[in-house]
Amino acid sequence: MENVQEKRDAWLKSDLVSDKDKAFIQTCNKATIEEMFGSNLSFGTAGLRALLGPGTSRMNSLTVRRATIGVSRFILNRFGSQEASSRGVAISFDNRHYSKEFRDIACKVFIEQGIKVYTFHNPHPTPELSYAIRKLNCLGGIMITASHNQREYNGYKFYDEKGCQGVYETIDELISIINSLPDELSVKYHPVDEDHFGIVTYLDDTNDFDIEYINEEAKTSLFRNSFGGIKKTRIVFSPSCGCNCVVAPMLLTKAGYPFAVVPGQDKFDPDFTGMDDPNPENDAAYSGAIAYLNSNIVNKYNLILVTDPDADRCGLAFLDSKGKISRLTGNQIGALLLEYKLSVLKERNELPSSGVVCTTFVSSTQAQRICEYYGVTIRILATGFKYIGNLIDKVKFNSQKFLFGFEESYGYLLTDLVRDKDSLQAIIAIADMCEYYLRRGLTLDLAYERLCNRTGTFYNTQKNITIKGVGSLEKVKNGINKLRSTMIESLGTLRVKTITDYLKRTIINIGTNSGVAIGDNDIDRTDCLRYDFKDGGYVAIRPSGTEPKVKIYFEIYNKSDAEAQVLVNKINDQIRHISGL
Repeated sequence: MENVQEKRDAWLKSDLVSDKDKAFIQTCNKATIEEMFGSNLSFGTAGLRALLGPGTSRMNSLTVRRATIGVSRFILNRFGSQEASSRGVAISFDNRHYSKEFRDIACKVFIEQGIKVYTFHNPHPTPELSYAIRKLNCLGGIMITASHNQREYNGYKFYDEKGCQGVYETIDELISIINSLPDELSVKYHPVDEDHFGIVTYLDDTNDFDIEYINEEAKTSLFRNSFGGIKKTRIVFSPSCGCNCVVAPMLLTKAGYPFAVVPGQDKFDPDFTGMDDPNPENDAAYSGAIAYLNSNIVNKYNLILVTDPDADRCGLAFLDSKGKISRLTGNQIGALLLEYKLSVLKERNELPSSGVVCTTFVSSTQAQRICEYYGVTIRILATGFKYIGNLIDKVKFNSQKFLFGFEESYGYLLTDLVRDKDSLQAIIAIADMCEYYLRRGLTLDLAYERLCNRTGTFYNTQKNITIKGVGSLEKVKNGINKLRSTMIESLGTLRVKTITDYLKRTIINIGTNSGVAIGDNDIDRTDCLRYDFKDGGYVAIRPSGTEPKVKIYFEIYNKSDAEAQVLVNKINDQIRHISGL
């Protein structure tokens, strides 16, 4: 590997590096320099995501420029210059530091190679980007975002012509092109003649595009124009200072729900000044909304909705049957939304026999029990909503009906309007679901309790192991390989029934010590391990697609929360010991 000091010196000498970044580099200590230049920021299966700042391992104008050169070559190679000129690409971005600047860099690379660009002046939701790609017949798209990460991060996601994040057959080709490029300081492209530059169209020059998009999102409701009288559901909403600051209030207004947006969280803010945490998976993301609900008792708010900064995920809190504020996990929301939708369709005699539900192999298996009850097919896919989005066209090709898709990290899709998780659809569906149950005398906790009485209880949680410093990705890889080479017969006090290795595509039966190949092609080859327990539940382990992190997913079946948490802690310690992480 090139010497860290040589890389540092090359950046300090380059005319492509700003004086501000050069000054910052010169102030950094040895450890920081090693972190900044000790590795290269690689374009992974989920794109780019890293700390902002100069250096080969960070998100900056040069790493974004190099990635976009690779994307433009991919598009030109696959579709040709004529289609690139006529159909173009779409770009959106979130509220983060440098998001708009990175958008500008991407625009410059595309238009100077003759590729048309549709974009926005202001931040717009990830699902709206997916909608724009499909609506405008684009060849692909870029979302500049670090999703729910803290303010020090930014990222870059690629979408294909279906409005879906690229799956393996697409992303592998793109990654190969990007990896073949020279480094950030050396990579170049040849602009076309100025007469053949691509044209940039801003979709928010007027609000017509947003209105059209919101009208389509509103149509996803099962109860549009059906709830007569005064709504029982009253909403406190937080867009987390991000992309939903404008369009989500438009949608709630159109749907007719009384709502208020949390002050201080209702404007684009790269520092998330009004937020304790921009991740709706975490309790801290709800603190401002809860304080607002408690201080406005006269308005009788009973539902809190929080979306993440790029507006693809949605979480909730609510007034429960005891008048206290409660939360549901991403898995619980997904299961309850699924139960709600299938039960309503069944009540109306509209539940199609060809219906298909999609979820991921690290999400709650409660969804499988629900689908069995309603006689609906469920497809279990790899982690990442791109697999759900990609499967929708295959489902339609087989004359089946896509009904619902979800993953445990608060991502939901109620219709095939877009091809990614969609917080706008989730906002409407959750509000409608709350209203539906309230009109039947049930708060959401009672509705979920009723569901569990039929399916059994499922305790799902996740733990992360983050590795820092030089060689962190290699350490993660070594840790996963140690687990892969160890025959684990029990975790905690739970007996393992099978070990599924999605990289080797094998299933090992512990009882018979025999292995078979995975026959189901719904899950592509991916670096994940899953341990299914004899009496139900599982543990799944995978490296992150964007960061030096190992994610561990736990499902404990039919135990109390206290018992389940004790098991989770024991299993987590055991996994860390075996892996050395």
